[in-house]
Formats: sequence, structure tokens, C-alpha cells
Amino acid sequence: MYAGRRKFYFEEYVYILSYNIPMRMVKEKRYYIPGVKIKEIYSQSIGKDYFTLLEIVSDPNVVLSIGELVNTGKDRTKVKRVSARLLYEDLVDEAKANLSNIIRRIIKENESFFVNFFNTSGPLSPRLHSLELLPKIGKKTMEKILYERKIKAFESYEDIKKRTGISNIEEILYDRIMLEITSKEKLNYYIFAKGIENTIEERSKMV
Repeated sequence: MYAGRRKFYFEEYVYILSYNIPMRMVKEKRYYIPGVKIKEIYSQSIGKDYFTLLEIVSDPNVVLSIGELVNTGKDRTKVKRVSARLLYEDLVDEAKANLSNIIRRIIKENESFFVNFFNTSGPLSPRLHSLELLPKIGKKTMEKILYERKIKAFESYEDIKKRTGISNIEEILYDRIMLEITSKEKLNYYIFAKGIENTIEERSKMV
């Protein structure tokens, strides 16, 4: 992290939440040449790594599917550009309806990332540990996790469950991620949805 500045997170891959949203819902601010009509398709998506909600633009001949994982980085082929960063309230109804399943899919498909969080997460302050931000993880459970990972690093969700007694790891992760994405107020800490934190800070500077 740079001194005096918070790190800005960029998504290389996103999952499509809603394809071809109504123009009245488009957040991008562009200046068009008078008399020149450019047909573009706007969609809403969520980032694979930092859960950033993004508005993306594609050509009319490119059809995107709900739940499709597409590249938004330098090697992108289906996406022309990322046009805006979004907050939960900016999402169309279809995107909100698909959000839950996509987040659960990310948790399932990126097991090694989340298991690594249990292996490496540290304290946020002298009185608060990152693990305590997870729902239903109190001091006693946190101490059990820290004790077990000192003996041997966790290898999977199932390994965490067996060694700590936590039976619903995926749901705990899901609840925390949803809180970070949907909260109307800025949270003190974002442990997964770093992209949302960036968006909130960006919006605050525009006010």
C-alpha cells in the first residue's frame, strides 16, 4: 500500500450479472458526436477477485451469457471497455437476482483463495482480528483456527470444518461478502470486496 494512498484494485475477469441493460440505467458519462449514433451494449458484472461491481460495454454482435466469466484485462476480446464502477443500488433487478448465485459460485470455484485467507489473515488492530469479521466467528473460534493453522496449514474447506468444528464455512464467507457488497453505509473494514471499498471512496470524492 502506498504511503497516504489506499491501493486501487483492478479486475481482470468478471462474471456477467445482467446483459443488455436499459439505457436509462447506464451509469457511464460520455460525450457523443451530434448526429452520430453508436450502438453499444451495456451489461452489469461482478469481479472475480475483488467483487467490484462493474458496468461493461460490448459490441452488438457479441452476446454475453448470465454467469459467463469474461476477460476485462488487456487480453479482452468480448468487452470493449469497462464504463463505470457501480454500487449495489445501481444494479438492475436482474443483476440483483443473479448476484447471490454468482457469489456462491465464486466461493466454490476459488476455494484455495479463501482457504488461504484462513491460513494467513492477521489482526486489524490490537483488539480485532480479521477472522472476527466473519459472522459467527468469536474469540474462542478464532483462537481455535489460529492454533490449528500453526500446527498445519488448512488445505480445504472440509479440512477447516474437521479441525475447527465450523460446519458452514461457505455460508459464513457468503454472508460476509454480501454484507460488504450490499451495505448502504461504508464499513470500517473490507476483507473481500476491496473493489466496493474503492468505489465508495471514488464516489465520496465526487460529492
